[in-house]
Amino acid sequence: MNRLLISVILAGAFVLSLLVAAGPAAAVACGGGVSVKGGTPCWKAKRIVKEYKKTRKGSVQGFSCSGRTSGGRVVVVNCKLLNKKIHWES
Repeated sequence: MNRLLISVILAGAFVLSLLVAAGPAAAVACGGGVSVKGGTPCWKAKRIVKEYKKTRKGSVQGFSCSGRTSGGRVVVVNCKLLNKKIHWES
């Protein structure tokens, strides 16, 4: 019984350490000022940023996007969909 309890505790500690190690996903730099979190492919993230800059719509391909302009040009884009995030800055 004692061995069973120890093995359950060790298994729980191992699973917990795996969850902590995974933690929040680090941002991946895609180039061109675009970075992604949450597994969005770089090609799709770049396309979403390009479409937002062109149309300035609040929803692009399912992502909720917002941006900041300066002098009539878009200088920052942030898009979210569930746990996926896209960021672009000039």
